[in-house]
Amino acid sequence: MKFRHVGKYREEVLDEKQEHQPKTFAKRILQNFDHLLGIVKEKQPKILARYVENLEAQYDKLWMGKYLSLDEIDVVPLIGELVHLGVYPELAKYYLNYHFQLLKLPKGAKWATGKVEVTLREYLRSALVPRYTNIQVLTDILARDKAIQLFKHHITDYFQQRIANGEDRFQTLDELREDILQMETEDTGSVGVVGEVEDGKLITRKDSCHWDVALEDLSDRELKYLTCCYGDFVSVRTLNKCFKLTMEHTIARGDSYCSCVYYDTRITKDFTHPSKEFFDSIWPLAGKEEN
Repeated sequence: MKFRHVGKYREEVLDEKQEHQPKTFAKRILQNFDHLLGIVKEKQPKILARYVENLEAQYDKLWMGKYLSLDEIDVVPLIGELVHLGVYPELAKYYLNYHFQLLKLPKGAKWATGKVEVTLREYLRSALVPRYTNIQVLTDILARDKAIQLFKHHITDYFQQRIANGEDRFQTLDELREDILQMETEDTGSVGVVGEVEDGKLITRKDSCHWDVALEDLSDRELKYLTCCYGDFVSVRTLNKCFKLTMEHTIARGDSYCSCVYYDTRITKDFTHPSKEFFDSIWPLAGKEEN
């Protein structure tokens, strides 16, 4: 199989500014958070009240005081249709307060009506650090293995709902491959290698991860993996309901790369993931020293 090196590594892309609408982004992360609370209520109802209390305390503790305050956040329009956060509006405010702090929105920012410029690093951290914190607080209440399984159930169920209501983005793995190759022209700052589609399989190796770099201050590799990577196994089916992903090595877990194989289940039923030796050999690591 032939492989093609794609992209050019640029860590500075994390500090380049992008325009975002905070309210739209906030609604999306609140929907995900609401789903997590629903899973906790369904699977571990006895801990829900304590979980909410601990989350409020943790987010209050994390607030630095120099960004948007709780008094500036009207959550009612955002949680009106959310089943679980509708019961806990204070938790929603604490959660958004920390989210906006990570976006570094100043006091008085018109978050509900206007657009703001934030760096990619700030954008990623505003979504991912609260997610990491939600898992961390859960592990303080439940045994770690039970907390992790509960969070995995949340991720799986959340994406399965999206899959059921969505349309396929790609019809074939060849279309997916062409999209990945756009890294060359779009200058995303990411780098890796991409194979050719053979026998219903597409092998890729991601040699950089902006998400992991943005979370470099978070030390728990397993929780970081859950935050950054675990959803990929289910969300791949939002690309096409017949696609499947295997990924045994990830940068978030401390590996040198992410080893990814995409399968079209209409063509193959062999989901054997290639060995580490195979991924090590297909191309020299596209490291930072090359750029």
